[in-house]
Amino acid sequence: MIAHAQNRSARRWTLPHFVIATYALFLTGFYFVPNAVDHYKFYIFAVFFPGLFLLRSTLSQARNSRIWLSVLAYLAYMLLSSTWSDAFSLEMLWRDVRYTAYILSFILITVYLFEYNPRLPQAIMVIVTVVVIIAAIISIVTFQDVLLLPTLTENRLIGVGVIGNSNPSAFVYGFWGVVALDYARRHRGTALGRICAFGVPVIFLYIALCQSNTGILALTAACSLLFFTSYQSGRVPRREMLIGLLLVVGSAIFLAWSLGFLSKTIDAGFLNRLPIWQHVLQLWQQAPILGQGLQKTLVLTPNGDESILNYAHSLFLSSLRDGGVVGLLLLLLVYFFALRSGLKMVLKEGRGLYLCLLLFGVVCVLVDTDQAITRPKELWIILWLPLGCLMAYELGLTGKDSRSLSTT
Repeated sequence: MIAHAQNRSARRWTLPHFVIATYALFLTGFYFVPNAVDHYKFYIFAVFFPGLFLLRSTLSQARNSRIWLSVLAYLAYMLLSSTWSDAFSLEMLWRDVRYTAYILSFILITVYLFEYNPRLPQAIMVIVTVVVIIAAIISIVTFQDVLLLPTLTENRLIGVGVIGNSNPSAFVYGFWGVVALDYARRHRGTALGRICAFGVPVIFLYIALCQSNTGILALTAACSLLFFTSYQSGRVPRREMLIGLLLVVGSAIFLAWSLGFLSKTIDAGFLNRLPIWQHVLQLWQQAPILGQGLQKTLVLTPNGDESILNYAHSLFLSSLRDGGVVGLLLLLLVYFFALRSGLKMVLKEGRGLYLCLLLFGVVCVLVDTDQAITRPKELWIILWLPLGCLMAYELGLTGKDSRSLSTT
């Protein structure tokens, strides 16, 4: 009996189980680890290195994925562009090569989870979603200006976790708002469904307190698409269609208000981006085909600090600036294959979550973020994670949903 218990315990702590646990802990760490450096090191030593021993078969399968091949082409080209940067540094190139290895391993480990057990990623997403809801509640109740609602002050909420800026913080929290809505609908009447249903308005309130217009637009757009992809018996139920349409109208009104069409003032964040985007396009025109190179020549303010002009506020424009037309086309190719996989998943299986998460990320990177090759930051959640999930579907590893939508 003792020997049997020991054998069962030993099986429980195999290398795959260890990596599964550390991968889940890494994702939840975005929302409770206070130090980004510690979070980064945890990924390297607890996820990346042990995960390498598990990825042989996954890497072999990945060769059949067009999403994977397009990601490889994009990241390889962006690294190559470093060599024609004006401020080329071999040390910086080595740093970016390491970052790229970590990103690729993260995608492959995500795919490996589906290969190991198709329901495992769903279980991990549930865990992360619950952690995010708890972290959002803690962030809201400890935010002093919440007492002044519905009036918003100039102070913007930055939630607990490793992201120290309001907009990226809204992105990494809002992403799981889409997941919470999906589970609230798919698991109606269960404890999980009630927790997620409670979490959706909590996350909406969180993003509102971050005062991230991009985050709000991304969340409403992704949630509306989630309702439009709720196929039952080959069609979208009327109630789902109506809710989706209401969200689309709300998103359109919010966007029109932000751009000044419905008010006398335009969103300050959008106005501040215009000279930045103009500067990016000016740099691109100097090297339109191949770009300026990944290693940027930094623009400094009069007091010697890095200028905001260094941050493109758009992944697409940063790819154009650094990689030229070639870099932008390679990035668009990544999104094309991911979009194709997501649409196929919707049309064949009526499952739209991964497509909606991809849309959420597209809205975010369209008017925010900078370079794709980074340490663990918001792009790991809003870009690389949905790409890994869609890649798993492309390879036929996602299986079936553990529970369908209730009849409406």
